[in-house]
Amino acid sequence: MSSLSITANDPGKIVLLMGNEAIARGAIEAGVSVAASYPGTPASEIGDTFSRIADKVRLYFEWSTNEKVAFEVAFGASMCGLRSIVSMKHVGLNVALDILNLASLRGVKGGLVIVSADDPSQHSSGQEQDNRWLAKMNCIPVLEPSTPQDAKELTAYAFELSEKVRLPVMVRTVTRLSHMRSDVSLGRINKSDKKAEFDWEGFSYRVAGFAKLFYREKELNEKLDLVREEFESLSFNMLKLNGDERLGIVGAGLSFNYVVDAVRRLGVENNVAYLKLSSSYPLPENLVGRLLETVDELLVVEEVDPFVELHVKGLAKDFNPSLKLYGRMNGCLPKEGELNQIIVGDAISNLLGVDIRRESRLVLEKKAREVLFERMLTLCAGCPHRATLYALKEAVREVKGDLKSVVVNGDIGCYGLGHAPPISFEDTYFCMGASIGVSQGMSQVGVDSIAFIGDGTFFHAGIPALINAVYNRHNIKVVVADNQVIAMTGFQPHPQSGRTAMGKPTKRIMIEDIAKACGVDHVEVVDPYSLGKAKEAFTRMLKTEGVAMVIARRICATEAVRSMRPNRPTPYVVDPDLCIGCRICMTTFGCPALTWIDDEKKAVIDKALCMGCGVCMQICPQEAIKGSKVS
Repeated sequence: MSSLSITANDPGKIVLLMGNEAIARGAIEAGVSVAASYPGTPASEIGDTFSRIADKVRLYFEWSTNEKVAFEVAFGASMCGLRSIVSMKHVGLNVALDILNLASLRGVKGGLVIVSADDPSQHSSGQEQDNRWLAKMNCIPVLEPSTPQDAKELTAYAFELSEKVRLPVMVRTVTRLSHMRSDVSLGRINKSDKKAEFDWEGFSYRVAGFAKLFYREKELNEKLDLVREEFESLSFNMLKLNGDERLGIVGAGLSFNYVVDAVRRLGVENNVAYLKLSSSYPLPENLVGRLLETVDELLVVEEVDPFVELHVKGLAKDFNPSLKLYGRMNGCLPKEGELNQIIVGDAISNLLGVDIRRESRLVLEKKAREVLFERMLTLCAGCPHRATLYALKEAVREVKGDLKSVVVNGDIGCYGLGHAPPISFEDTYFCMGASIGVSQGMSQVGVDSIAFIGDGTFFHAGIPALINAVYNRHNIKVVVADNQVIAMTGFQPHPQSGRTAMGKPTKRIMIEDIAKACGVDHVEVVDPYSLGKAKEAFTRMLKTEGVAMVIARRICATEAVRSMRPNRPTPYVVDPDLCIGCRICMTTFGCPALTWIDDEKKAVIDKALCMGCGVCMQICPQEAIKGSKVS
């Protein structure tokens, strides 16, 4: 989407926006002054949008080093009376929990909005955590949009609510909403000229006093009561009642779309009552109660945990003790994974006894499995991480003999695909920065390990663990796969990139300088495209006592091509007269640009995919791969 469409101050104009873009637009319409984020799918495009338009709409945006810092930046602006927004993927909120808890207890001054982009079915995540639980634990009101239009409007409203009750407010989205596109009607952009001024009475220990700022639990509960009362008449919630329906349905956030689609497809619009629920915490009890009193059975449709369902179950004893409640808890809907209109339609048809006259979802899924196959995850053609892992693997084989003598602890990033064949040289990955931490525990009990971490992840969470390794004398080896950009989430910059999120030049903070400052004596930087030199560096690292690090630095191949447009590197070719069909290039390296011709029993390089890295040329034992020299 062009920046012009998102920044147009043309109320009523209809534009096509992605859900994440609509959230950014809603913040702009609300007069946001400061935005901060750390890239992570499915939230990344919110920050990407801000980075493109920040100067034009006079707001400050940054890619922070991690989500906790991003939250603190936004909270700092809020304490000075300006509206701010912080966005992240669901697991990023785990990183920010320390400051989240205190922000809700202390309260806010300028509106502070948290966007949590959750990921049902783990499309791009290690788990499908439902952050409504974290919101409840920290007394944060939750708004759940259903469409990009909702996302824009609810984001703008969230700032108003935040300032009204002096609490941070969460706008909780899911992957399908983050990345769907639909028409959005623009509102007026409100540019804030408010002067920033620290709220001394609200936040200063020396002015307000320690006791007043710390013991605020009673005040916090009173704020939530105000939010609950506000939500009772929230226009984004929509209750449809005729008064004689047996079945009621609650659709929370995006899930309401599945309800509408299923009800229309089944032709039962007049047979069900429903509530579109946009405020999932705190629950508007009287509004929900009106639905409970009317129906005999209730289906709760939500992503991904039975959060609303559990709260409705508690309400039912007061409003309708005989109510039959269905949802994710009793198996009417799957207990895990993303919903869709077919799953919801099956549940509704079963409850109403409606013949849907089609094959069941299970039958369709079985047929799909018979004709489809699971595509192997793989690194991009020319990815420097593949070369890094290949050279590291060769060094371990030479120094240790047995590849299983060393545990390779990976981290979060593209290189997490190093576990996939044919490289198959990564054993674990958990969360940002964990590679360095868990390697220390293994080394302490006598198990050799290598921490394999990316450049962005190193800045995010690797530095404290590296300091700990040096300080506590852990004998670990660290490989930093440095492709000079946060590639997995959209090629965002980081502290080593030399430019800020808003494109301003800045000082480059080099990983090797940080490592040396942390006390690591053995630090080498190599180009992974030069396999021989990379292997030698890894061999020296493995033979070094104590903490040792090799930084494998080469720009992400896709980012390199993006920056070269319209020029592309010259692709390599396989000489069919020299190729003996040994397949070593494919079975040990596995670049997706390498393919196999069955009829000829020869390897061939797909020119459309080849990035011209030249690594396969160095692997071929027959010297059958030809091309330009490695740059």
